[in-house]
Amino acid sequence: MLKLQKVTFNAASYRQKTQEKASQFKMRNKTKNFIGGTFLLAIIAIAVIPKVVGVVIQDAANTNLLELIPPEARNQLSITENRFDSGWFHSSALFDVDYSPSGAIPGRLSITVQIALTIQHGPILFTPQGLELGLVYAQIIPKLNGGELESALAQLPFTFSNIDLDLMVGFDQSVRLGLDIASINYSDNQGHLIFDGLSGSFVSHRDNSAEFMLSLGKLEAEEITSSIGFSLSGLQLTSATSQLSDVLAPSNAVLTIPSISSGTPYPFRIDGILAESRLRGSTSGPAQTNICQRVEISSIESEFPLSSVSWVSEINEIQNDLLQRYFELLSDMQAQIRSGSNAIVGNSQINQLGQNLILVLMQNRLVFNNRINVEAYDGGHSIDLSISWEGLPDLNNIARLNINDAINALTLRLDVSFDLAAVMRSPAAELVDPYVQQQYIKLDNGRVLLNGSVEDGKIVVNGDAIPLDQLF
Repeated sequence: MLKLQKVTFNAASYRQKTQEKASQFKMRNKTKNFIGGTFLLAIIAIAVIPKVVGVVIQDAANTNLLELIPPEARNQLSITENRFDSGWFHSSALFDVDYSPSGAIPGRLSITVQIALTIQHGPILFTPQGLELGLVYAQIIPKLNGGELESALAQLPFTFSNIDLDLMVGFDQSVRLGLDIASINYSDNQGHLIFDGLSGSFVSHRDNSAEFMLSLGKLEAEEITSSIGFSLSGLQLTSATSQLSDVLAPSNAVLTIPSISSGTPYPFRIDGILAESRLRGSTSGPAQTNICQRVEISSIESEFPLSSVSWVSEINEIQNDLLQRYFELLSDMQAQIRSGSNAIVGNSQINQLGQNLILVLMQNRLVFNNRINVEAYDGGHSIDLSISWEGLPDLNNIARLNINDAINALTLRLDVSFDLAAVMRSPAAELVDPYVQQQYIKLDNGRVLLNGSVEDGKIVVNGDAIPLDQLF
């Protein structure tokens, strides 16, 4: 016997499920539309942005290129645009760059370079390193345009054929400049040259801070006919500044060279070369600067008796006005040379600037410290020199300088300590006894000592004071 089951229909539940399915369908459609719209906008952006970038490149190049250079150095550099062709995805440009160091003779020491640029517009950039994202990527081809440097390079029996120079501008407006020079291995019956290549980079950031790096591989050269040889094991130079356009901004630079050696006629080998420079604001005042420089050579092998050197120099509490006037003097000298103006008028203006510079130096306080340690004649020697200039703030004319006021404003301390045994092995050995008898130096525990100072109008040598007014 067939048994029927009772089936019930719930209309409310059915409507709810139907509404849920409809809602899910609408959500999927919205998601697809959003993804599709986003994809379409991305395609439009990728297509349009290159043209926008191309429009602003020329103006940015003309107005911002010199902004990377400190104002004090701009008279030494001239940038001229010869051609700029802007397309949708690519542009090309041609610039002339003329650099004349301070004091250069026009037409002789200046360097003129013609720079050709092939520019890609972002955001998608194809570089030798692969696909990258950014605003601009440019390959740069430099060419010397006349001058003695080009003539000298043209006489070389080899060429620097593989030079890669490029520039990248990121979305954050950072600028990265890269340089690579391929290695050279050249030899003939006259000699040989081995060059392991050079790489460098310069990066400037949106806040105007910047870093620079240069790395040089091994460099070895020899001329067989004269038996002259030279070898440099490598070189590394790094520097950084917090404000690229301000020469007084905190900055530092470090140069290291593992070793340098040379053969005849003057054979030598120098190992562990370090040069460091730091510029910082002084804690003594907001308009003052401290400069510290350090030079070290860990080992010297030559016919001279010097075997190592360490020198630390500090110039503290430099008035920024003094440095600014110094750069102004250099800039004006360069401008006079470049313009070829009347020599008498130019010299008069430079002399006036020089006198103003000396006046600022005399008016303001300055502290100068030096410490030198050397190894010579198989002994260690040290020299400490400290000079403190209190300044003459009331001096308003350099011609009114009073020598006694200058002496009273000066404090000098000198401490010399030489190894006695090393001195006795040197040509100065015969001077030790006479100087001891005259109390210019004294001997203590195997050391030759000299302590001197100039302070409070007196000169003191090893404890004996002499009034300075007796010497003038």
